[in-house]
Amino acid sequence: MQKKQKPVFKMDPEIEALARRARNDGGDDPPDPKKVVDELMRTFEEFKQANDENLKKRDALLEDKVNRINEAMNKFEPINQKLTLQEQQAKAMQDQLDRVETILNRPNLGNGDPVAQQNAEYRNAFDRIIRCHPDSAIFRRDPKDVEVIQKRMASLKSSDDAGAGYLLAPPDMQAEIIKDIVEMTPMRSIATVRTIGTGSLKQPKKTGTTTATRVGEIATRSDTGDPTYGMVEIYAPEMYTRVQVSQQMLEDSAYDLLAELREDSSEQFAYKEGYEYINGTGSPNQAEGILSNSSIAHVASGAAAAITADGMITLWGALKTGYTRNAVFGLNRSTVTAIRKLKDGQGGYLWIPGIATMQPNTILGTSYVEMPDMPNIGAGAFPVVYGDVRRGYIIVDRILVSFQVDYITGADNGLVTFRGRRRVGGGIRQADCIKKLEITAS
Repeated sequence: MQKKQKPVFKMDPEIEALARRARNDGGDDPPDPKKVVDELMRTFEEFKQANDENLKKRDALLEDKVNRINEAMNKFEPINQKLTLQEQQAKAMQDQLDRVETILNRPNLGNGDPVAQQNAEYRNAFDRIIRCHPDSAIFRRDPKDVEVIQKRMASLKSSDDAGAGYLLAPPDMQAEIIKDIVEMTPMRSIATVRTIGTGSLKQPKKTGTTTATRVGEIATRSDTGDPTYGMVEIYAPEMYTRVQVSQQMLEDSAYDLLAELREDSSEQFAYKEGYEYINGTGSPNQAEGILSNSSIAHVASGAAAAITADGMITLWGALKTGYTRNAVFGLNRSTVTAIRKLKDGQGGYLWIPGIATMQPNTILGTSYVEMPDMPNIGAGAFPVVYGDVRRGYIIVDRILVSFQVDYITGADNGLVTFRGRRRVGGGIRQADCIKKLEITAS
């Protein structure tokens, strides 16, 4: 009788890449999802043991140990955020359509172009060789890689080093620019996004309703209240970037400077959007932020300058049951780190790892989204929001990112003006769907 094969544990390719980075593994071997899960669970058990001891007897050494383990667990957060956002995307058809559009808009990768194919072949061979020791088995296993690189090196004339002191990298590696990471709040992944053809989106909203009452068999039936309606209007104001570079810099640059400026502008537009969706004032030229909307109810954390388990439980219980199906917590990584230490009245931890079953990590059984623009824990701050953001918040796109290169305005000074613009807005359309936590004793 044949043995029944065990099911194969499969992981999303993008999550595999994150897992590789989480383990600080730069090798060529494919990441082992089981090892990633085992490492997280082992770290979490060690964290719980140290934290339990520290709760019993407050000790500086134990506190330091808990904090160090907590920081180590943060390296798994990119994997968790990938899982969380995938979960949210799967709940909305709009997100599925966005993914299809992304695929359709992908640029031609050079299929059928002999030069592009040769460059790709060289780049792949270079990447495999440069990561290995000269005695590595890859040279014996695939000598074709060495042959590919040797042919390319032999063909180089004017560009190679006169002293032959280095191996020439492929063009795309030479042109790579070192940049700091810009953290952005991924509101678009959890909110409703609509494309509009006018300056604003208008939606009717019920602002008052009737009531029901008892009445006798022949008693007078008076009016129990008429429903009232209003209008929610979300504007799409403009944001822009304007940069000047010299004509000579464009001519002499070793990389595509215009493409770099486009990428930087798009990145800054996305950063500005994410910040405003949390902290925006809602003025005519700015999106409305969740924390700025006075209609969103808040609950107290139960401590003047700290987050507590009771406060988180109160926040969780303040949301109506009908909104909890698609609800998420929104908070920054510093707040996640603090919540990992919290336990409920029965001694259970509020934060539970979920990637062992390919599910997002949870707080009180609910997944959470990391929002860098949320404030840190502090007196009077609102470090946590909770609710059905897709139902409660809407983003409107009027004009996608557009760019203009102006060679005329600054020509007398040898300058080229680069302009980017975008028309986008956002705001609360149903405040009852979202709640927020305030750091206050009462």
